[in-house]
Amino acid sequence: MPDPTPTARPEDDLAFIRRVMEGARETASDGSGHLILWGCLLATAQTLTYLVRQGEMAVSVTVIWAVTVGVGFAGSSLLGNRNLKRAPVNSLVNRILSSIWIGCGLSLSLIGFLGQGFGALPHQVAPGIEAVVIGTSFFASAMLPNHAIYWLLAAAWWTLGGALLVRPSPVSNLVIACGLVLLMVLPGVVLRARRRVHLVA
Repeated sequence: MPDPTPTARPEDDLAFIRRVMEGARETASDGSGHLILWGCLLATAQTLTYLVRQGEMAVSVTVIWAVTVGVGFAGSSLLGNRNLKRAPVNSLVNRILSSIWIGCGLSLSLIGFLGQGFGALPHQVAPGIEAVVIGTSFFASAMLPNHAIYWLLAAAWWTLGGALLVRPSPVSNLVIACGLVLLMVLPGVVLRARRRVHLVA
C-alpha cells in the first residue's frame, strides 16, 4: 500500500530554510528599534545617574532606573508584537534572538535598578559590568543572523567594559552613556536605514 503521508521534497526543505533565515535577518533588522529605544533610555539614565552622584540633581537614582525599566519594557513589548506580526516565519531563530535581547534588557535593568539604585554594586564599577553584558548580547546575536557588524560591536563593548572595570572612575557613567549612543543607537539607526533601502529595492 502507498504511504498516505506525503513525502517532503528537498526543494521544499530548502525553501523553508531560506524563509527561516530571512526571518532571522528581518528580526535582526527590526531589532534596530530595540537598540535605539534601549540605547536612548540607558544613555539618559546613565547621564542622570552621573548628575545625581555629582550633586547636580536631587532625584533618587532608584526612581531614574525604575522609570527606565518601565518605559523600556513597555516599548520593547510594543516593538516585539509588531515585529512578530511582520516576520516572514515565526521560527526558533526569531524567538532566540528576541530572548537574547529581552534577557539583556532585564540584566541591565537589574544592574541599574538594584546595583546602582540600591547601592548593591559600587557605582563606578556597574557601568563596566553593563558594557560586558551588552557585548555578550551582541556576540550571541551575531551567531544567528550572521551580521558582521554585530561581531565588531561585541568586540567594542567588551573592550569598553574591560577598560571601565580596570580603570573605574567617577565619569564611568558618562563614558558608557557615550558608548550607548555610538555603539547601540547609531548602529540601530544604520540597520533601520539599510532595511528600508532593501525594502525599496
